[in-house]
Amino acid sequence: MKSLSIFHCVSLGLMGVLGLVKELRSATENSASCCAAIEAEYPNQVIYQVDETYEEANARWTQNAQLAPTCIFLPETAHDVSTAVKIFVAQACPFSIKSGGHTPWAGANDIDGGIAIDFSKMNDTAVSDDRSYVRLGPGGTWHNIYKQLNGTGLAFPGGRCPGTGVGGLTLGGGYSWFTGRVGFVADNIINYEIVLANGDIRNVNATDDADLYLALKGGSNNFGVVTHFDLSVFEHRQLIYGGLAIVPINVTDAVLERFSELVSASKDFPESDATLEFFLNGTNAAGQQILLWLSDTDDTNLNGPHEALQPLLDLEPKILDRVGVTTLVDYPHDVPPVTRVLMTTATFVNAPSVVQGVHQLTLDHFEKSFSGIPNLVFDFQYTPIPRHVTEQSLVRGGNIMGLNDTTDDLIIVLLMPLWQDAAYDDDIYALSQDWLRLIHDYTNSVGAGSPFEFVNYAAPFQDPMASYGDSNLEFLRGVSEKYDPGRVFQKLVPGGFKLGI
Repeated sequence: MKSLSIFHCVSLGLMGVLGLVKELRSATENSASCCAAIEAEYPNQVIYQVDETYEEANARWTQNAQLAPTCIFLPETAHDVSTAVKIFVAQACPFSIKSGGHTPWAGANDIDGGIAIDFSKMNDTAVSDDRSYVRLGPGGTWHNIYKQLNGTGLAFPGGRCPGTGVGGLTLGGGYSWFTGRVGFVADNIINYEIVLANGDIRNVNATDDADLYLALKGGSNNFGVVTHFDLSVFEHRQLIYGGLAIVPINVTDAVLERFSELVSASKDFPESDATLEFFLNGTNAAGQQILLWLSDTDDTNLNGPHEALQPLLDLEPKILDRVGVTTLVDYPHDVPPVTRVLMTTATFVNAPSVVQGVHQLTLDHFEKSFSGIPNLVFDFQYTPIPRHVTEQSLVRGGNIMGLNDTTDDLIIVLLMPLWQDAAYDDDIYALSQDWLRLIHDYTNSVGAGSPFEFVNYAAPFQDPMASYGDSNLEFLRGVSEKYDPGRVFQKLVPGGFKLGI
């Protein structure tokens, strides 16, 4: 590790929040100084706005998530990150942290005028000698990891969208094809390698810094920069029965009813999972499509019967049927090209009438408010969190997401409009907030409301950390105070969902 003794005198505890922001020069001036200091240490790992590679390096999944950092730093080791964090703290330079760059809102993983840490060079994947876990760099994308582990006879919970990065998805909880079997992705992390605000590199697990370990299981980027994740794996043929089926919109009632039944019955079928996705194009819902993402990950029962999925498999007519035996790496991961996207999420207690009510409210809101926006794709999805998922979380020590004591079968609803013209950004944000209020008002009025907001799907105007409940939020704040007394990751890292301190 390169010496950086000039920064060792910085005391985060003495500095405090006021010390971090007191008498700052402009963000651009501070950041230019930090960029120069990093470049002096790592001359081939800093990209500036004038460089030909800047535009490509600064790309994000959606255009509306892209900002303009003064420079981009590409660390290769945890020691590189440690050096950079010490520089940022000493000079009070704001920075962002990018794993896969998939969160679709400005500031989540990019920054104007600051420094962007880009983990694309830290994308290593290695299976442990005893084949009990895989060590992942934060910059890996899940589809590439599936490819690298294909044929090893090991499986693990990971992201369902190919370009999603390890870091953001895991720190936000993470939903996978194996969530019914092993809980959330975060529930299966057995060790985090993390760089703290003072530059220390720690290995955090159930034994060492157990409070920080729990906080990282859903606590997002509030405590440090995670530079490696050790993720539990299990023996599996990497073959599943699943895929994509598309049915017309006129079978909506049957789809919703059968989906609700699957969520209720899934305690007896933990390997079976379904996500419903409704695509509405143009100015109304007529003639549009329902995408059924189906999976049964029981590799001992590939040829069926697939009792839990069968009611959905039986739906007719089918516009497309790509459901069958497939590998994890070959599972159909089609993602439409996108320009501008916003995700907004709510959670409610499963019941057929409630699913129907949420659905009708969403359609009504589309017709009344969204349908006038040109080139709009109105996408909304339903993803189950049946109670056996939270039971699997508890088996693995629980997480901080406020679901440990849940005894209900829950459903996440995700609203994800896609549009092209930046002139409609404010309209989309306002209309999405209106939709969220409508859903909360309705589900609470029928006794089916849930405060839970899934970090991986949340909009910038949401507060998922607070949705975990008062006691969990206070716990997270206490962990932040203990490991980051200067509140570096609350103030110098403005992106992501903060703790309100």
